Amino acid sequence: MAMTTPLLQVHGVSKTFVEKTRELPTLRNVSISVRQGEFVSIIGPSGCGKSTLLGVIAGLIPPDEGRVLLNSAVVTGQVGLAGYMPQKDLLVPWRTVLDNVILAQEIAGVPRAEARAKARPLLEEFGLGPFASAHPHTLSGGMRQRAAFLRTVLFEKELLLLDEPFGALDSLTRSAMHQWLLSLWERLGKTVVLVTHDMDEALLLSDRIYVMTPLPGQVRSELAVTLPRPRRYDLVLTQDFIARKAALLAALRDGAALAGAA
Repeated sequence: MAMTTPLLQVHGVSKTFVEKTRELPTLRNVSISVRQGEFVSIIGPSGCGKSTLLGVIAGLIPPDEGRVLLNSAVVTGQVGLAGYMPQKDLLVPWRTVLDNVILAQEIAGVPRAEARAKARPLLEEFGLGPFASAHPHTLSGGMRQRAAFLRTVLFEKELLLLDEPFGALDSLTRSAMHQWLLSLWERLGKTVVLVTHDMDEALLLSDRIYVMTPLPGQVRSELAVTLPRPRRYDLVLTQDFIARKAALLAALRDGAALAGAA
């Protein structure tokens, strides 16, 4: 990939939460960069500050130190500049699938009829066409996640932030969602930052992976994933993939040891 100014830059971000009289250092001097069109994962053990970092990038959590740049402009604390998909799908139960996916557009002031007309063709592409009039409780977990992802895409931002979107799915559904997301990402050309603790997920989807330590979360290492694209899920069974997974596991263990010695 050509060396250009990164679309996203995070410089020296630190964050400590205060609960009553107790301080919880969560992020310490975290810096990452993401190029346009790149798929980058942030991986680490549960509770290491990954979701907090994504919240800082999204402008939802103010850092104590550091800054966030988008297209070289400082955007720290500004919301609405990236599409953000949290861990839970957060579909509104009384709205249909169609009206759920256009929610962000409506909030932005787009007339409902116009938003619906724009969303209907994408519902077909996302495999949700027959369920446009259905309500969320009638959908499978994978369908709900696709609806939530479509809502994020329809926000029409170049940068998409995904916070463990498949973590609650069973392994078979999750593998199908990985393949679906790979195909969709290749067509859309969006820039994606994915938070996960799943090594297979990170390796299968990503161009690069940032490995974080346990709390307080720091970037332990950065791994380039040079596996050929397009990728299919059966790649996880190859020796090359298994070797890279072993290297990623070693990096995670080294990060845990480093944090424990700090």
